[in-house]
Amino acid sequence: FMEAVEELARQAGMTIPERDPDLQKQMDAQSVLSEVMEKAVRYFRIMLKTQAGREATLYLKRRALSEETQDRFDIGYAQDKRQGLLKALTDQGVREEQLIECGLCIAPDNGGMPYDRFRNRIMFPIRDARGRCIAFGGRAMDANARAKYLNSPETILFDKGRSLYNMGRARPALGKKTPLIVSEGYMDVIALSQAGFETAVAPLGTAITENQLHMMWRLHSEPVVALDGDSAGLRAAYRLIDVALPHIDPKSA
Repeated sequence: FMEAVEELARQAGMTIPERDPDLQKQMDAQSVLSEVMEKAVRYFRIMLKTQAGREATLYLKRRALSEETQDRFDIGYAQDKRQGLLKALTDQGVREEQLIECGLCIAPDNGGMPYDRFRNRIMFPIRDARGRCIAFGGRAMDANARAKYLNSPETILFDKGRSLYNMGRARPALGKKTPLIVSEGYMDVIALSQAGFETAVAPLGTAITENQLHMMWRLHSEPVVALDGDSAGLRAAYRLIDVALPHIDPKSA
């Protein structure tokens, strides 16, 4: 991208500011961590196809998700092991600190060995608008798990309130007759996509934020909000109305 900007500036006879060393350092760090996240995507994909991932595979089959759809969304599985991902990726040369920075592993307060954040969960990679994996969402296979869905923490790659699930795929599919569909979660987006509605996105386990709303409006002037019809979904819809109303005027209506 920067090379393209420099070439355009040269053709236009313009000069561009020198690169900020601190910003360049941050971008380099993000690039390295993005590679770590892709390694994790591949690891979880492999685990889904092993005997350890059999129950997860059967669950996805019961939810009528085809293998093609699973491949398209890079759905995987995190084993029920304390350090399964940690060992697999450190064996590939990834440092423990990088896994912690990515939010994939947790460093215990007592200074002991880090351990995997996601265990015994179906894994959904969360990608940015450019298709880079910036986080994960994990759906628990254990009915007694403390949290049914668990997201990555915020990192230098991931800002939950400024991200939308499936944004990168939905954007090029949008058109005048294909509105943006805002659904509630990963499985909703994936099921809609499999049914032919490629322009679905979802917030990431939280009420829709003001930033996410503006992202939706940049994608489409009239997004269709299709949250769940239960009490939680209705509460989320009413909160969204409260967020949206101050930004609507006669010109935008």
